[in-house]
This record gives sequence, structure tokens and C-alpha cells, in this order.
Amino acid sequence: MSSTKTSVVQSERLFPNTRGSSEKTVPLSLLDATTVNFSPTSAVWLIERPTVGSKFDVVEHLRCALRVALDAYPQWCGHVKAITSLDNTTVESHFPPHARRFGRAYVHYGTPQDPGVEFIQATSSLTLDDLCPLSRPALWDRQSSPLGELVSSTALINALRPAPTNESSISPPGLSFQVTKLACGGFTLGIKSTHPLADITALVQFLKDWAWVSREILSNHASPAVSSQTTSVFEPGLLDSSARGDINADEPDSALVQQAADLPLHRFDWWAQCPERPKPAIPDAFHGQDLPPVGKPMPWSEWDTSTPVSHYVAHFTHEQVKAILKEATKGSTLSDFRISQHDAVLAHVWASIIRARNLQNDPNPVHCDLTYGLRPILKLGEGFIGSPIIIINAEMNGNDMPTTTSKTTGDESKLHTVARRIRETINAVQKPGALGAHLHSVAYEKSPQRIWQAFLGRRHILVTTWARAGVYDIDFGLHHASTGIRYAQSVMPNLDGIVMIQEAPPSNLTNVPAPKSWTENGVDVSIHICAEDMDRLVQDPLLFP
Repeated sequence: MSSTKTSVVQSERLFPNTRGSSEKTVPLSLLDATTVNFSPTSAVWLIERPTVGSKFDVVEHLRCALRVALDAYPQWCGHVKAITSLDNTTVESHFPPHARRFGRAYVHYGTPQDPGVEFIQATSSLTLDDLCPLSRPALWDRQSSPLGELVSSTALINALRPAPTNESSISPPGLSFQVTKLACGGFTLGIKSTHPLADITALVQFLKDWAWVSREILSNHASPAVSSQTTSVFEPGLLDSSARGDINADEPDSALVQQAADLPLHRFDWWAQCPERPKPAIPDAFHGQDLPPVGKPMPWSEWDTSTPVSHYVAHFTHEQVKAILKEATKGSTLSDFRISQHDAVLAHVWASIIRARNLQNDPNPVHCDLTYGLRPILKLGEGFIGSPIIIINAEMNGNDMPTTTSKTTGDESKLHTVARRIRETINAVQKPGALGAHLHSVAYEKSPQRIWQAFLGRRHILVTTWARAGVYDIDFGLHHASTGIRYAQSVMPNLDGIVMIQEAPPSNLTNVPAPKSWTENGVDVSIHICAEDMDRLVQDPLLFP
């Protein structure tokens, strides 16, 4: 499918409908800072033709509603910066000492120089059926999908890099929104955010607020006040307050640092030398210092970045998910901890990828690097804005993965062992004090971005999950008895090992009751692995129960 079918009509910067009168600088959380170099949080929603009138201008309507919604998110219109000096007396004096250390990120907004958010109007000769047919195969080849062109190509701000300005001397934005009108009358909504400002949960929270404003305007409420109804909370310090010990002291608590080191988290050191990267990218501020390794070197030998990568979406029906869960819980007892549907689906997909990579007889470790949101365990609330996430390492040997099912052998399934390992790993970081110790350790890293908790390539998968994120619960009021959302999908780099799990869309868009379970409409799993391995995966008779 051609990648030249989308044309930008207009690009502009938008600001809150009500501009604040005071300048603010707010330190982002410890975990926000660790995501500075992450790929943007990025997604596209495919939406049916609005039914609110033939002359209705959906782009202008969404533009006006967006400005009102931004009243509750003014920090998104400002600059994202970072501490780049080791002299913490020269930076924001009102920040607590821990937030003045190298690499800590902060937002600066409420000034005439704010970059705003980018808003793009575009058109495309594509239709919704081109992008997502109403009937799609269980294994859906997405390699040539044009979804990437439905999200802005503008480079977002990186807090640690000098901010290049455009021809109008405007700094890069932290977020970008693109509304693309399709040939069929439908449209797409593409969003991307620099990761420290928002993960997918934060983006969905914003979309729900934006959608509320849209419905209010359509109901002829002239001045909807989004701040009066939003449940969003922008208080990064709430997360930092969960750190154990005194993170403002000059030296860390060695016992807490050791407790953090014992957690099931990778500690790959970006600054450690290895044969494949003899000159690590150490920030200028540390040149000339003795910097002993604080983790393992990146295992570049395990990742051939020149190998072609394929991308498929595997759809598992609700009945198939139940069958996978049944297989994953065989052999468990009442005294065992509960294995969730998500544990089971993830175990099944991970095991399938291991077989596709021909590692099922390998005695060495393989890794499921799972992005794990901390809002519930830290009691931050679903409306907490930012990226309160870590990446945990579920680790097994390749030859511990299932190569058969209990149905084919009559024996206990190895899938239970895989699901159990995933659940054990999650439980380990949920133990009292574990996350507090981790936050304490992060506060004292030379740089929050130095330690990497994941890798890609032959022995790793890096999993993001949108389960229960509510990506299909966003109603702009543009359709009768329906949200109008045909499909929502992440836009991620096409790299070997990227996996994304989400609920599938409802098969009927009209008068759909809220699902009782996130798997009720099935589960979609987006899989990026090297092309040769993908060829084996799609032929695997065990992939679908």
C-alpha cells in the first residue's frame, strides 16, 4: 500500500482556551525522568463518518474542543527540560534537592515562549476499509500498514537534547495531534506524546476529557469547564513521595539500594563499554570522571539490527482466551496465587515467539520485559498524569517453554510454568517496600536515563499492554448510540521483539453495552519479530487453540 496518500493541509500550534497568567516550573517524577529517551507514546484511532450533520466540520470542532480541554493540561503546552549540570546550585532553587540532580526532567510553562501542542489537519485518499476491514483475518499482516503517516512526523522535544527551532523559531512540541479526513467520510485521530509527559493511560484520560468537551459543545453548552469534571491529577511529587528513605540526603541508603538491586529488573548500563559499542555515549558533564559500571553492558551481540522485521496482529477470540487460561492454570492448586487472563495470554504469546525463534531447546535465559504501570500499587489514581511505569524482567530458560499442549500429550502443560513465572515476577515488585526501595535507588543514579530495563533482539520481547486502558471508551458525541471507533492501534517502532497487547474492538458499534471483561471482544496482540521467525510463527499449529 502506498505511503504517499496522506497530505497535510495545515499545521499550527494550539494553546489552552484560557491562558494562565503565571509562569511555572514543575519537576517531573523520578520515573518520568527514566523515560526521556523512550519512543513517544503514540496511537491512532480510526473513526466512522460522523452522523451529526452533512455540513459538520469535524476538524474545526475537534480543534475548538481541544483548546478547551487543554485548560486542564497547561503543562503539555510548555517546554520539557532537564538538569544538565552537576552544579545543582545553578538550577531551579525551589526544587527539592533530589529533583536538581543530573538528568531530572521538569516542565516550564506559562510563558509567551511556550511551544504549545501541534495540531495538524490532513486528508487521505484511503478509506476505513483500506485501513481496517470490517472482516479481518486472525493473523493480520500489518507490515505495509500506512498508520504511521496518520501520526505527525514532527520530532518531539527531548529534554536532554538542545531544542532545534523551526523556521518560525518555535521549539518542538511535547505533543502532537493529527486529524486526517478519509475518502469515505470517516477520519483518524493520531496522537503522540513525549513519554515523560504521558503514557497511554494518561493519553486516554486526556482523550476522555477532550471527548467530554466535544459532547458539551454539541449539546450547546457554550463554555464547558473541563477542570470542573476531570479526574486528571498533575502532581508528579506524589510518586516521588513513595520513595523510601530520605532521597534528599547527600548519600543513598545502601540497604535500600541493595534491596532495589535484588528486584527482577534488568540493569543494562548505557555507559558501559562493550565490543559492539566501544565508545558509549556518556554525557559531557561526566567526561573525565571515573565511572565504574553499575550494570551489565548492553547485549548487542543478541540483536542483529540489520535483519528484516515483520509485523502482524494476532486476534484471539474470547473463547480462545478462555482456552488459553484453562491451559495456563492446569496443574495449579487452590494455594497457588491467581493467574490472570493477561498472564495467560502473555505466557502463550511469549512461548509462541520462543518456538518461532527456535529457542525451545536452548538452555540459556530468555526474557519477557514487561512494561508495568504503577498507578494502582502506588495508589496514584487512574487520573495521574505522567509515565509511572517500570519494565520488569520475567526470565526463564528457553527449554522450559512449552512445545506441546496438554490436549496433545495428556500431561500437565508447561504453559502453567510460564504464566506462573510471569505472575511471580509481578508479585515480586508488588511486595511491601519493594517499589519504594527502587524509587530510592533511581533518585541516586548518576543519571535516571543511564540504566535500561529492557532490550530487544533474539532473547527478548518488550511488551506494552493496553489491557483495561479504555481505548474504545472514548465518545466525542459524533455518532448516535456509538463511539464510532472502528479500531485503535499503537504506532511503535518496527523492531525485533516489540509486542503490544490490547482488547479487541466490539464487533458491533451500535448500542454496545460496556464489556464485563477486557477480553469479552477478544484480544489483539501486535507482534514485531524478524521476518524469518515470523514465517515460523504464522505457521505454528499451537498459536491458536
